Amino acid sequence: MLTASGMVVDLLRPQGAVFSISDIAHHLSQINRYTGAARRPLSVAEHSLLVCEILERECGERDPSVLLAALMHDAHEAYTQDLSTPAKQAVGAAWGEFENRVQFAVLRHHGLITAYTAARERICWADRTALATERAALLPQDGPEWGVMRTHTPVSWHDFDRFSAYDWQSWRDAFELRYQALGLALNIRAEEIAARATTLPGAAAIALCRRLVHPEDLGHAVPSEVRLLARNALKGGDH
Repeated sequence: MLTASGMVVDLLRPQGAVFSISDIAHHLSQINRYTGAARRPLSVAEHSLLVCEILERECGERDPSVLLAALMHDAHEAYTQDLSTPAKQAVGAAWGEFENRVQFAVLRHHGLITAYTAARERICWADRTALATERAALLPQDGPEWGVMRTHTPVSWHDFDRFSAYDWQSWRDAFELRYQALGLALNIRAEEIAARATTLPGAAAIALCRRLVHPEDLGHAVPSEVRLLARNALKGGDH
């Protein structure tokens, strides 16, 4: 598929593709949830920001890697689209296999497999709570009751009307800004780990530095200068 930036992503073989945050933010801000049935446009970008905020406010989550994984939990929909639950059920297992494959590739590209896997239950809870909140505030009250309304309580502090004037560019920018802010927090943490490694006994220092050299274990990309510091520390620790 052709992305907004002009990149080409092979969805049959997504591993190794470049999933840029600018493309993800651009695409998600223009993809509406609920096939457009909400009383105002509700993009996947807006939903993702809400999931991140629910995890932070309702669960007290402060780990930037977990919050980033929450923000990016639907990032693959920038490439697969947001298929409604009834449509997914109609397509069957093939859709789940395809979607999971692309989601894994996107999370892996952004170094979030570890964080997402570790916090998956909490992220899913926040996602379902966001679903209940959106259902209560933005969708018609008629029709059958959704099961999520029996298991998850909508949050009372979120006011969708406050953001009614936001256009898709506003949500694109808000999504990308949140990603960059959380990434900066992770980079600062990585630098602190690298600095702390120099004061630890050999085995512990080596373990910390290896987490930096292989940033997948940190849940986010580590700056090249920090990775270089870690490699140098590893060389010294191996003597």
